Amino acid sequence: MTTTPDDLDSEWWKHRRVQWPAAALLLTGAALTIALLRSNVSRIVVFNETGAALPELTVAACGQSQTFHEVADGDSVRFSLKGAGAESDITLSTNGTPIWHGEYVQPRGGYRAMIHLERGGQVDADVSVSWWRK
Repeated sequence: MTTTPDDLDSEWWKHRRVQWPAAALLLTGAALTIALLRSNVSRIVVFNETGAALPELTVAACGQSQTFHEVADGDSVRFSLKGAGAESDITLSTNGTPIWHGEYVQPRGGYRAMIHLERGGQVDADVSVSWWRK
């Protein structure tokens, strides 16, 4: 059986000129959706630049906390806040002893907190809001 031009037109969706743009459009839409959903999540990143390992580091904010064990010098830990909870300041503690308190965040809204624990007990913190949410 031979294929006629009319048969090819009946299966228009199989043509590359339709498939590639459709696939590109789908992938672009999926990437934008994921980026938009992730932009609303607030994150806290703590860098250990103290010159020594931290046996235990607890990051707390918005009624949530997470404990990290054996944070080596030069390493970082990441904490994503869940949607529930009220806005608050960030608190860091090691072995149950508070070492820093400050920088306001909300559990949603795309807050990005970058905290650097430095030698001599100094703390450098910077909080920004995702440009999607500004």
